Amino acid sequence: MKLLAYCLLALAALACSRADTSVVSPENDTVANEYPDWYVLKAPVDREIEGVWGDIDRTILISTMATLYRSTDRGQHWESVKRQSIGMLGIVQYNDTLFTMSGLRNSKVLNNPDNYSVDDGKTWYPYRRYNPGLEYQPSQSVVNRYLEINPVLASNGASYTINEVPIKGYIETPGIVTNTGRRIDLPHLHQLNSLYLDKQQRLYIAGTDAVCSRAGTNEPFAFCNSKGGRGIVYVSKRPLP
Repeated sequence: MKLLAYCLLALAALACSRADTSVVSPENDTVANEYPDWYVLKAPVDREIEGVWGDIDRTILISTMATLYRSTDRGQHWESVKRQSIGMLGIVQYNDTLFTMSGLRNSKVLNNPDNYSVDDGKTWYPYRRYNPGLEYQPSQSVVNRYLEINPVLASNGASYTINEVPIKGYIETPGIVTNTGRRIDLPHLHQLNSLYLDKQQRLYIAGTDAVCSRAGTNEPFAFCNSKGGRGIVYVSKRPLP
């Protein structure tokens, strides 16, 4: 019995070791943990970050599709709080309840709530009810802005949209554009997935690892520091960047 336990531990350690090799070591990571205008959160696994919710100074939730992670120390440590086969594209708050959302309309609006939490994302339960607060029907004048992930609208009327630039058959996303036409370029090029504004109106930008050129190959790009696109979230240090 002990031998079996040791074998299982050895296999687990080997699996962890293999997973770690898909991401470069911290000292070789080209994406820093902080820039003059941004804090940077990094996924604990080699997966893209699809959605983000919370407050960097309190609780942060990120989704890597199949797994939801929670941190209360600015991403120094992450706890897996929900796993499922159906992809979780984002997290929203309605009143005092959090919901994971498994649907996305036109790459802009989250829909289809499938789990809920009433303890700040620590525990999750299946959600099977209808909630008008999670509906988005502009044609019927039902627009709940907290479901929007691109663009997002600030309290002062400013909006932020992922800057999508067509490049030889695919889309580059070098940063953000505002409704006034101002560009906000990030320190690195990433494939960006979603946006979020916290209660202090700080901007959160979720996406992949930095991407590098693949000149001379048939691939449009490669990830600079990982194989699977180890996700990042940029968090603006100032409100309304």
